[in-house]
Amino acid sequence: MSSAVEQVGRVISGRYRLLAVVGAGASAQVFAADDTRLGRRVAVKLLHPALAGDATFLRKFQAEARLAASLNHRNVLHVYDWGDENGVPYLVLEYLGGGSLRSLLDTGRLLSPQQAAAIGAEAAHGLAYAHRRGLVHRDIKPANLLFDDDGRLLVADFGLARALAEAAITEPLGAVMGTARYASPEQVEGRPVDDRTDVYSLALTLYESVTGRVPFVGDTTVATLMARVGAVLPAARELGPLAPVLAQAAISEPLARLDAAALAFELETLLLELDPPEPLPLNRTDLALPSLPLGLDLDPTERFGLVGSSSGTPALEAQAPEVAPPTQPRVGAPPLQNAPEREVAARAARASTAPPPVVLPGVRRITPAPQGVLAEPPRAKHKNRWLPWLLVVLVLELAAGAAVIAASRLVWNHATVPRVVGLQFTVAAAVLRDKGLAPEVSGEQFSQRAAPGRVISQSPSSGKREKAPSIVKMVISEGPHPTALPSLQAMTESAARSAVRRAHLVAEFSERYSETVASGIVVSSRAPAGTRLFYGDTVDVVISKGPEPRQIPTDLRGGVLTSAQADTMLTDLHLSPVNSQEYSTSVPLGYVISTRPASGQIVPGHSQVQVLVSAGPPFVTVPTLYADSEAVAEQTLGSLGLQWTLYGPPSANFVLSQLPASGTSVRVGTTVTLYMY
Repeated sequence: MSSAVEQVGRVISGRYRLLAVVGAGASAQVFAADDTRLGRRVAVKLLHPALAGDATFLRKFQAEARLAASLNHRNVLHVYDWGDENGVPYLVLEYLGGGSLRSLLDTGRLLSPQQAAAIGAEAAHGLAYAHRRGLVHRDIKPANLLFDDDGRLLVADFGLARALAEAAITEPLGAVMGTARYASPEQVEGRPVDDRTDVYSLALTLYESVTGRVPFVGDTTVATLMARVGAVLPAARELGPLAPVLAQAAISEPLARLDAAALAFELETLLLELDPPEPLPLNRTDLALPSLPLGLDLDPTERFGLVGSSSGTPALEAQAPEVAPPTQPRVGAPPLQNAPEREVAARAARASTAPPPVVLPGVRRITPAPQGVLAEPPRAKHKNRWLPWLLVVLVLELAAGAAVIAASRLVWNHATVPRVVGLQFTVAAAVLRDKGLAPEVSGEQFSQRAAPGRVISQSPSSGKREKAPSIVKMVISEGPHPTALPSLQAMTESAARSAVRRAHLVAEFSERYSETVASGIVVSSRAPAGTRLFYGDTVDVVISKGPEPRQIPTDLRGGVLTSAQADTMLTDLHLSPVNSQEYSTSVPLGYVISTRPASGQIVPGHSQVQVLVSAGPPFVTVPTLYADSEAVAEQTLGSLGLQWTLYGPPSANFVLSQLPASGTSVRVGTTVTLYMY
């Protein structure tokens, strides 16, 4: 690329005259220039000549430049034109005189949290506008955040970073390092980038503007890139209330990170809570540039007043100087020769230095009377004595009328700009037209406070005097910012509350019993995940109280139901039966004796219930009764819970044999047959 000095004075594409260098980088030189066709000051960015031979870059450059030129937002630098000059690609941009954030920081100045929040909100609005139109910047850094003369921030170089990324040339290490200082973790890892990539870089930029240091910077480019993967933004006391907002904007995982619109909302909300920011100490780039002359593209003979003569040869048109008519002696004045000597000498000197008379076409030459001789005054007629006075009166009236007309036109052609902020656009447009002003929509923005279709801001502001029909630009509200309800499935109440808050929604929690969801876990939300909502909308989130409590049936005691019947009844109530057996002489075998907890009590759903099932009477061993008397045998069997039956002659009194035999295990209540002798 030619040196910057050699480029000054060059005219690009027969239209843009380069006036002075205002910046230079690894891939481009930036010049202040005049657009000779439209008569305005612009900035021309000449890219590196090596890019001219890169077909991939040129194709992508044209596509990205066309898309960037379609952006029209107060916080996005306007792209007026693009093309190539002798194969060198160039961009024609809006010219700004406030310098860049990089140039401001390079002076050693730092921003307050309020100032950083203010410019961050403007940058986020510009990014959100571009993101809605599918354009991701990819290279947000202080050098690409520019200011106009009033301190308004504009984002520059939309689309250029993506085109350069696919170019065949390699930028120097310093340029790579400069971009790496603000790269997002997904850029480092080679993952697909989206709009949240720009938010991460903006967060690091704002962090630097307040603290004076860029987080995660290592000794090498690789160390710088890898330091931010999975890392949390370092705490800095200087950030003050700005710290939590930047922390959300610099989360390593993109899906958990704020988007640009959400960041703008958070920063504007923060500004409402803080003192107004001080004006920015702009590092202005005012240059001693020549003013743009009128008719810059006209033919030189027209520009300098040369007109064609009758012979075809250009000749300078003469303009006769305004000459005062010769001084006539006042009627009745004393003769010159009677004047004092000093006055005579003065008149003679003035006469000797007077300019020669100029002869104008169609004007009779007036020859003054010789010096020292008084001209014969015309004889005044009495009947025409009023004529001079009449002429004086007429001239004064005409002058007064012209002054009144001029003043009234100044008043009539100017109008006081009314306040239209807060009005519906149709109403605001009608109010402005009634004042002789021209309404124009300069953009749309999401607003948490203004309903859709209402005016958020106006320029010029109300109360100013503007010449009719001046344009009054208005920014119209699109209503609250759209957002999406995240999936709350399987989240605890606290996790769901945080997720809803990050989506800028308001959660209202309620509880209900659930047979399938554990206690404390989200059962449902008002709408399925992904449903489009708007900032501030209320989301109904239902939290599980666990299974509904159950009452243990009263039939599960005293041998009313079998164990199988009890199991079925408890399972239908979403309770879990656990069977155990006990000997019982009162409840038949296989029937329910009781439950634990007891029948009739309230227990949590899905809890366990121990069911006590009768195992029948217990077992005892039949004793040996041989040769025992009848009384002894009956006493022994009765103590064991056994029954008995006697067989034998009437006189028999001793046990001869027994059934079951001694040593046999039988249930309590079994009858033992005794044979007596």
